Amino acid sequence: MTRFRFSRSDESQVDPFNAGEPELPGGEPVLLDEDEDLDSQVEYAPHGEPDGTPHKPEDDYQAPTTRGHDYDAPSIDGPRKAGRPRARRPRTAPTAPAGEVGARTEKDRRVVTRAIVLLVIVVSFGSSLLSCAAGFVSAAVEDAGEAVEGLGEALFGDDSDSGNVDWDAYVPEQDADDEAATAALVARLEALVSTPESGQLHDVAASYLDDKLYDLMGYSADELGVDTDAFATWALGGITFEPEYSYAYSDGTASSYAKIGAPDANEIVWAFHDATSDYRYDNDLWGSYGEEGATTPTEEQRSYLCAVFDEVVAAAEVQSPNSTGFDLALVDGAWVVDEQDLVEELESALDLY
Repeated sequence: MTRFRFSRSDESQVDPFNAGEPELPGGEPVLLDEDEDLDSQVEYAPHGEPDGTPHKPEDDYQAPTTRGHDYDAPSIDGPRKAGRPRARRPRTAPTAPAGEVGARTEKDRRVVTRAIVLLVIVVSFGSSLLSCAAGFVSAAVEDAGEAVEGLGEALFGDDSDSGNVDWDAYVPEQDADDEAATAALVARLEALVSTPESGQLHDVAASYLDDKLYDLMGYSADELGVDTDAFATWALGGITFEPEYSYAYSDGTASSYAKIGAPDANEIVWAFHDATSDYRYDNDLWGSYGEEGATTPTEEQRSYLCAVFDEVVAAAEVQSPNSTGFDLALVDGAWVVDEQDLVEELESALDLY
């Protein structure tokens, strides 16, 4: 491969900072004598002077002449003759003979007539054919459905009455363990309803009412003249139940079901809030939501608010019963209801949220 070198090995490098004057290959240049050159030049007069020397020296140039012929170049000085434009002959499309046109038109007319007749035939008979085909397919599908239904009845029996089953009244077959679990649930619910003034669920209902009133109105239940214990006792006493059935499992646990009805505590609190809204506004009872701090209701105001709350509670109705499941466990040979699960299920039934 060819290599490019900037210098040969036998050449010495030049130091650009210490080198002398460069030596030109042709020697020193010969300068012209400026004075002689200036004297030999011709002085030209300014452009346009009549007596001045022309800028272009005289020479023996002669313009070429035309050879002998009778061509006379047009002059640009004289008037031009107006030529008359040549008219173009209009072109006309070639026309076919009259006989050929008539034959072609008659042929086209026959083709169109045949197409129309064919279209009418297809429309007339096509709908009939489609109707016959649809009827045949429908009949075949209906026969196949009846055959499948008959096969199902032969294999699994006739269940045509299954749609009339009342699933609300349905009770699966119960054995001794199932019945024992149901009896344990009934006993616990009866004890709770018969002593509503105490217990874990009673405390949950009382705390709910106090917290809910403060969140909505800015006052505690006591400041509004409302008795939370009386409300909790009333709510638990209003619970209704109807046992359904149980499933006792081999691992010592069971699930028992009962239809539970209960008052709607959340709806009661909101009804009390709406019923006293105008009264609290007229008396500046803003509670913790007031700009200048809470204004404690007077005894007269507390009495009025308490009376309104009692009216709302008296007008409340028990909600429609819903099927509710409860957990039980077998302890020392007896079924015992899970208390925490019992409270959570009844808390939901009372709408304590």
